[in-house]
Amino acid sequence: MSDKLVSVGFTKKTHGAQGELRITVKDEYFDDFANSDVVFMNVQGKPLPFFIENLRDAGDILLKIEDVDSSTEAKQLTSKELFLREQDIKLFKEETGVVTFESLTGYDLHDEQLGYVGKIVDVEVLPHQYLAIVSYKESEIFVPLHANLVVSLDDKKQTIVLRLPDGLLDL
Repeated sequence: MSDKLVSVGFTKKTHGAQGELRITVKDEYFDDFANSDVVFMNVQGKPLPFFIENLRDAGDILLKIEDVDSSTEAKQLTSKELFLREQDIKLFKEETGVVTFESLTGYDLHDEQLGYVGKIVDVEVLPHQYLAIVSYKESEIFVPLHANLVVSLDDKKQTIVLRLPDGLLDL
């Protein structure tokens, strides 16, 4: 397989009789996983693609894979590592692997429309949410960090350009 795979979580046990699996996905990959159509698991030593039919939160994250329609079929996929293709993960850096939002402390934050906003002084990690604390007009503001908001990232210049929600800087 020519696609490089990145470990993003693992399957736990089956759920119900329809072939759903309880899974755990690392926080930094959750959005990428939720937006993916395919997940990979090693079966008999080879990574195989499995197409995601449904993903839902019922206390645990439940994954339904196409053509796995019973708990017996799903049981064969328990305790497996979950992988996404490198190309399906946003903010991927060739040299070091995946850029985490936590590593953006010290970067200059720019808005796609407004230009320079300020320096990221810290990143607050919340469940399924990252907030950049940005020095802006002699105060600190909280800016949501989400892969869908990222326009560009330049590690050499330590800058990140985001598409900020309208009115965010007016608060």
